[in-house]
Amino acid sequence: MLRASAQTTNVAVDLAGLRDSTADSGVPAGRQLLQLTDAAVLRDPYERDVALAELVAVVGAAGAVRAAAVAGNFEMMNRLLDGIGVGAPPGSDEIAAEIGITLPGASTERRS
Repeated sequence: MLRASAQTTNVAVDLAGLRDSTADSGVPAGRQLLQLTDAAVLRDPYERDVALAELVAVVGAAGAVRAAAVAGNFEMMNRLLDGIGVGAPPGSDEIAAEIGITLPGASTERRS
């Protein structure tokens, strides 16, 4: 979704920034969003509070609420799809490689 959104809005993003909160992804407030996401996934209340305060400082309270709503909706959809056995779409392994991660069951062969 990020890649498609960036292409649509002509914003340059570095997908490697999705795995490293110290890298500049090119996404406005990207570092703070990634830190909040990491804290939520790890269920660390201290880190969550710190990350949320940093995000609010950058995008304001309303922006932080919108970001949390998007993240919550995405997580809900992801769990639903996992629960009914829908896997990653074709081509996801190429995007994962660009980000620097490996999807479970992904092919190690590169398509030409």
